[in-house]
Amino acid sequence: METPDPKEAAQAGRVIQGLRFLAPGEALEALRRGALLVDLRMDELVAMKAFDVPEQIHICHSDLAGHLAGIPRDRLLILADSSGVYTKAAAATLRAAGIERIACLNGGMLAWDDAGLPLATDPAALLYGACPCVLKPRN
Repeated sequence: METPDPKEAAQAGRVIQGLRFLAPGEALEALRRGALLVDLRMDELVAMKAFDVPEQIHICHSDLAGHLAGIPRDRLLILADSSGVYTKAAAATLRAAGIERIACLNGGMLAWDDAGLPLATDPAALLYGACPCVLKPRN
C-alpha cells in the first residue's frame, strides 16, 4: 500500500478546533490509499461488528496511552470509535506523544454502518434482547 499524500489527506474532511474529521466515505478512500484505522472501541463491540478495511489495529480507548510505542508514525492514522465520543481525547494523547498525522472518523461506527460501508460481523457475538438493558449473547 502506498502512504497517503499528506497534502491530499490535509484537503479531505473538515477541521474543527485543529483536528481533522473525515466523513465515512472520505475515511474509506484514505484507508484504501494506505492510511491505518485505529479502532478505539471495547473488545466486545469489535467482536460483534468490525470495520472491513485493508488494515487496522484495535486499541481500546482506555488502553491507548499504554500502547503508544507500537503505533505507526509513518502514515495517516484514522481514529474511530462507536460514535466519535473518544476520538478527540485519543487524538490529544497521540499528539502529546509526537504523532501528528491524525484524522477522526466523524460519527464513528454508527456513521460508517449508516453509510453502508464494508463491515465484518460475527453473528455469534451479536447481542439480542427486547430491551437494551437486558441484551445478552444468543448462545
